[in-house]
Amino acid sequence: MELGQIHYDVSDHIATIVLNNPAQRNAVDKEMSAQLVAAYGDVIANDDVRVLVITGEGNKAFCSGASITGYLADGILGENAEQERSPLPKPWRIYKPVIAAIEGFAVGGGFTLALYCDLRVVTTASKLSATSLKRGVVNGSTIATRLTRLVGTANALELVLMSKMIDGAEAYRIGLAQRLVEPGDALAEAMDMAAVIASYSPDAVQGQGLQWELDVSGRSYRTPDALEGFTSFAEKREAVFGRQRDLDKLGFEEYWPNDNPPDWRT
Repeated sequence: MELGQIHYDVSDHIATIVLNNPAQRNAVDKEMSAQLVAAYGDVIANDDVRVLVITGEGNKAFCSGASITGYLADGILGENAEQERSPLPKPWRIYKPVIAAIEGFAVGGGFTLALYCDLRVVTTASKLSATSLKRGVVNGSTIATRLTRLVGTANALELVLMSKMIDGAEAYRIGLAQRLVEPGDALAEAMDMAAVIASYSPDAVQGQGLQWELDVSGRSYRTPDALEGFTSFAEKREAVFGRQRDLDKLGFEEYWPNDNPPDWRT
């Protein structure tokens, strides 16, 4: 499905979003922001989607954040700013796993977008950096908190306070990325990971997370997918999950009322 500068596709239970603005390192302007929101909405509403993969067009950039030229043109900077900025939309309300396939640069808001994904695939040519301090503004969107959880306090502070640019190998070494591949292979690797996740019970996968995980683990044994999982093992065959969705048994509405985000995304 074409949404203008966002390519959105669903196949084999995997949704794929491609940011398509390679001339500006896949920077996201207001039009693209609206398209991202629409794509996120389908990921949430579409029961056929079990995993989301986000990537950028081309091999030079995953995303360079919000459009700087757009910020300047829209009059949102300085003491006499006339407009409020529209932050780059993040997938934080999506309770399905999200994987970032990072080719080239993930900087500024693009770095933040990658942090809001659950898993990250980088290449040996990837470059990642939180650049807000270089622009004279605060790193928002809970970057420091998210980085601390992922890479520890010292590494997080070094990345944020120094606006340090790291390559893919360093991101992998400190635990920021889960896979390190050769340039051009990030999307394929992310899709392989997504395929594994999508093969499992969607209800059980969506139940992974902190207090929610503790509270619903017992309930998950009383679902059709649980019966299928154990039966298929005993019968020495591949399980076929998701034929009967049983989200209500796991208490989605009880724990995430009013579309509140999952605990691990806040």
